[in-house]
Amino acid sequence: MIRIVLSIYNFFKKTPAVGWGLFLGMTVVMVLLIMRLDYKEDISDFLPLDEENHTALSVYQDISGANRIYAIISATDSAKSAPDKLVAGVESFAQAVERLDTAGYISNITKEIDVERMMEVAENVYTDIPYFLTEADYARMDSLLAEPDFVDSRILADKEMLMFPSSSMIGANISRDPLGLFSPVAGRLQSGGMEINFETYDGYILSPDSKRAVMMMESRFGASESEHNAALVGMLDKAVEETVAADPDLEVHVIGGPVIAVSNADRIKSDSITAVAIAGVLIILLLIYVFRSVRNILLIVVSVGWGWLFALAAIALYYDSVSIIVIGISSVILGIAVNYPLHLIDHMRESRYPRVALKEIVSPLVIGNVTTVGAFLCLVPLDAPALHDLGLFSSLLLVGTIFFVLVFLPHAVRSSRPGERVHDPVLITRIANVSLEKSRWVVWVVVILTGVFAVFSFRTEFDTDMRNINYMTDSQREDMDYFSQLAGSSDGRESVYVVSNGKSWEEALRQNETVNGALDSLQAEGLAERTNGMSKFLVSKEEQARRIARWKEFVVKYGDGLRSSVAEGAMKYGFSPDAFSEFGDILAADYQPRDYADFDWLTSSVFMGNVSHDDKAGRYSVVQVLRVRPEDVAKVREEVQGAREFGGQCFDVLSMNGSMANTLSDDFNYIGIACGLIVFLFLWLSLGSIELAMLSFLPMAVSWIWILGIMGMLGIKFNIVNIILATFIFGQGDDYTIFMTEGLSYELAYRKKLLASYKNSIIVSALIMFIGIGTLVFAKHPAMRSLGEVTVVGMLSVVLMAYLFPPLIFNWLVRKNGKLRRHPMTLGSLAADCWGRMTRGKAYRPKERPAEYYVMGRYLYKGLDIERRARRNIKEILKRPELYKEIDTSRPVVIHGREGQGELALMTALVNPGARVIAVMPETDSRRILEGCLVDFIDNVEVVESV
Repeated sequence: MIRIVLSIYNFFKKTPAVGWGLFLGMTVVMVLLIMRLDYKEDISDFLPLDEENHTALSVYQDISGANRIYAIISATDSAKSAPDKLVAGVESFAQAVERLDTAGYISNITKEIDVERMMEVAENVYTDIPYFLTEADYARMDSLLAEPDFVDSRILADKEMLMFPSSSMIGANISRDPLGLFSPVAGRLQSGGMEINFETYDGYILSPDSKRAVMMMESRFGASESEHNAALVGMLDKAVEETVAADPDLEVHVIGGPVIAVSNADRIKSDSITAVAIAGVLIILLLIYVFRSVRNILLIVVSVGWGWLFALAAIALYYDSVSIIVIGISSVILGIAVNYPLHLIDHMRESRYPRVALKEIVSPLVIGNVTTVGAFLCLVPLDAPALHDLGLFSSLLLVGTIFFVLVFLPHAVRSSRPGERVHDPVLITRIANVSLEKSRWVVWVVVILTGVFAVFSFRTEFDTDMRNINYMTDSQREDMDYFSQLAGSSDGRESVYVVSNGKSWEEALRQNETVNGALDSLQAEGLAERTNGMSKFLVSKEEQARRIARWKEFVVKYGDGLRSSVAEGAMKYGFSPDAFSEFGDILAADYQPRDYADFDWLTSSVFMGNVSHDDKAGRYSVVQVLRVRPEDVAKVREEVQGAREFGGQCFDVLSMNGSMANTLSDDFNYIGIACGLIVFLFLWLSLGSIELAMLSFLPMAVSWIWILGIMGMLGIKFNIVNIILATFIFGQGDDYTIFMTEGLSYELAYRKKLLASYKNSIIVSALIMFIGIGTLVFAKHPAMRSLGEVTVVGMLSVVLMAYLFPPLIFNWLVRKNGKLRRHPMTLGSLAADCWGRMTRGKAYRPKERPAEYYVMGRYLYKGLDIERRARRNIKEILKRPELYKEIDTSRPVVIHGREGQGELALMTALVNPGARVIAVMPETDSRRILEGCLVDFIDNVEVVESV
């Protein structure tokens, strides 16, 4: 990779027009591709929706009124809360909404009870009564009809009732059911209507205490489409202003799923703008302090911006749209991408030789990039569409940035000139020069704290209730509490949804009937309470046929007797001969099983919240809602799901959220393992040493223990939002430890101070990430604040571990008592040492090692290329022993090392300790490598540039 990058650098150095032409051409193409993209804003894309979760969420949104908006109209002074005033307020607000809603955001407005529709429903219930009667109803009717004077007394009661002023509905019902045989069926419908307790005043909907009026509206968009709902809520706010301006004594509050979603989006935007404004100023000040160069700051911005364009353009090749939320989260990824231009510019500006500086920085940049890209690619297989897009976008952004940094940026960075003093940020330089590994008390404190945090890490929890990351204003929270009281949900009970699915309504209804027995048992035990009698009204054709057969038995048994006795009673009490003709028509009608569509008058009104249809998935669902005490929810769900032949679903909101959150948690467990393996294996391959791979990986593992431990200790929980950031911080730590390891290897190989430069870049990068996201700790939105909390904890842990462990372990591997080891510690030598101590009570000491073992040891941990060349050269030397064994030691031995790194000189001097060896090394890097190999090893080799 180094050779490829240097070849491109040399080519563009000779032909700059070609290089910058390629840059402009690629940029233009990327911009054109991006113009093809559409953008969507659906937060549900972040949910891991497998088939079961997708069905549950889809059904819940359909039946729970997720698109419903409520307007609550009340008087500012409750003493002046007259029903007439509230009704006038409802009319004023409704007129304002209808006038302002020119775009048709509202699909339906309900400001008063539709009496005509209620009468139509009541009429249909009586007309189709055989379809709704149960065995309990027949038992009751048998009992009533067994009474001798039942018919007579009921008709007398009908006459007395009609003598009092009442609605026409009572008269119509008496005509259809003079004996009150079917009244319980009509009564069961009352519990299937509106979800809130209410009173009416001239048909308008008032609260039970008549202090507030309620108007309902339905958004044309789902609650998650905050972009469209924002315009809708803006329109409703204007309607509120107009209504209040017309009558200052009124208050109008708007509440509902779409409104809360918009509040969340607005809060996120507000918090983000505040955080970005603060962070932007602080980061610019930081970069000015570090570089004192507008040019370098712009180059960093251009590098990351070009990578961002690259990612969007690459996505545009395969997709028509991308989540705007994913692009927003890219601000976190930019904190990682900024590492690449930052490290390159900081390194090259301190060198007078750009090509040499580029050569030094390529390896850690590429290794860090590939490992981090590999980690983000682990997001691609996940079920959540947005996480898939995020993994792909993150990877492409980092690839695009590193491409720009290695290909174009070196030609734009100005290197230092002879005699020019490079600005040195004093504070950052002092921090970079701190060697934590040299302080024993720091090391022991970190070790002890790691043990403590390891214990607390088991207390870290994943918050499965995604309602906890929602934001509501104080006013919205009060309104929601009030609605909970109206809906009767303030009793602490949870709603449990029993969903019967099918490929047709008939199939869904048949499955629903298989679970009714279990629900009846639960209700009898007091574990659950049905919210309505839907299952008694909507039944399959098979059940309809059974009920019709039962009706015919009833008519055969009682029909003729009822007709005559009712006619006699009507004549006796002065009713007209046809007063109860509709009752006779019901008894005489011929009933047959009907299709689901024939009961549209029920499913589109009373039981609208009990049916759900997904055209795309071809799914039909019938839903029963239970009210269950929280402590009984698990048992109820277990009983329902265990019902014989029931293949549907049973969930409550908390368990549905928990299921999706647990799926997400499992996904991130997979990501943690997959990322760890990918990073470790690539570190092993890139560094060429399992010891250096373990050295680079250890800080990340320990920092993860610290992150989990501190979160467990402070009670900070993971959630669907901040766990993504935790992965990013892990990727950031990957880059930091790689730079530290590469810097240590470079200093050991070339005896040239480089680690301080890398530390400077790490500190600046960490500060940028810390400032950029850490400012969110002051956010009001819970999810945004959790991002800031995890960033603060994560970045402190990652930087501390990257600073401490690589130099601590690296120095232990290569040094002992302040001097370089004759042969560095390896896993093999460490295993032999431990085995010797266990078996013989003392460390393993080989009696004799061949010279090539010790010579090769001088090249270990100095970089993969150096190690590979050394192994290859030593292997060739061993094939020709005359080169280093059969020599005249009476005079200086001159060895020309034009191609090697001094391996032959070391072999010759080690085998012949009395000889004076002169190594001629014209190549600067090879000469420095050999000089480093001689330190604390042998002293009979002299290194010269030329003879």
